[in-house]
Amino acid sequence: MDPAIDVLIVTHQAGHLLNECLEGLAKQRVSPARTVVVVSSHAPVSVRSGVEVIHTHGPCDFAAAANRGLSTLGDRPVVLLNDDTVPDPNFLAALGGAIEAEGIYQPRILLPNGTVDNTGHRLFWDGFNVARDRGTTETRTADTCGAFSGAAVLFTPEVLRTVGVFDEDFGAFGEDLDLSLRAVRHGFQIHHVPGAVVTHRLGATYGRTSPRKIFLVERNRTRAAVRSLPVAALALLPLTTGVRVASMGAAALSGSGLGAGAGLNGAIAALAGMAAGTAQAPRAWGKRVVDRPAWVIGDTAMLRHLADARVPFSDWFGTAISDQ
Repeated sequence: MDPAIDVLIVTHQAGHLLNECLEGLAKQRVSPARTVVVVSSHAPVSVRSGVEVIHTHGPCDFAAAANRGLSTLGDRPVVLLNDDTVPDPNFLAALGGAIEAEGIYQPRILLPNGTVDNTGHRLFWDGFNVARDRGTTETRTADTCGAFSGAAVLFTPEVLRTVGVFDEDFGAFGEDLDLSLRAVRHGFQIHHVPGAVVTHRLGATYGRTSPRKIFLVERNRTRAAVRSLPVAALALLPLTTGVRVASMGAAALSGSGLGAGAGLNGAIAALAGMAAGTAQAPRAWGKRVVDRPAWVIGDTAMLRHLADARVPFSDWFGTAISDQ
């Protein structure tokens, strides 16, 4: 018998996006054991019977709002959804049927046009993450990936008990990368479940390539790297980041690939984000020192994880920046 699953939805504006997500949950072949909506604003919310609504104390970013909901859950596997997602009717049944061990389970996330948003994330050597399979119609078999997408993911109870929740210092963007890397350090795998399908309205909150988003992505990527990446990867960070940024800049000039649509303001935002992340590196290193005694895998195994999840060079000029 498949395990009972709780569902947590994080929303800021509520409205039609949230209602469409809840309608998708109402059509599930296997109903959630409990559905909790966390509203990170004072927006009024009207939901169907049986859905619990929690308001945060005031407006806040995704990480803090998600943690508010996770604090009330965790005894069962919990699915975290953005409000701009709509799960297919077999979504929860497929996720539940895939659980064979404690870990993180990543569904197949589609765009409204039916192409792939992501099947989890690949990783650059500096920790920058990009969406796997974006823009394709590929259906890969069940496998593992480098990092999960915060837009839709399932955590088993032991992950939350052992690794903890999102780092609220991140605010928005990169908190999923950080938790992914921390979970891998604790020995958990991130499994892709191709039969669990959810549709995502990509970039509905911040836009796909806004300077604000780019700043946050680069700032938080730097902090996640310092906290969890192997020492060898950290030593090479100026080189690996320089190569990546140069390739993104070239792609932006050509109008395609990782940097497409960013423009000059995006480039400035990226540099500012890296500078901000570097300035906050001592705090991230302090968290690393606290985490390290509980790590299950060392630097060699972590390097292997980066290698297995690496972005193929052939994709550098054809992959879009990941969105939450």
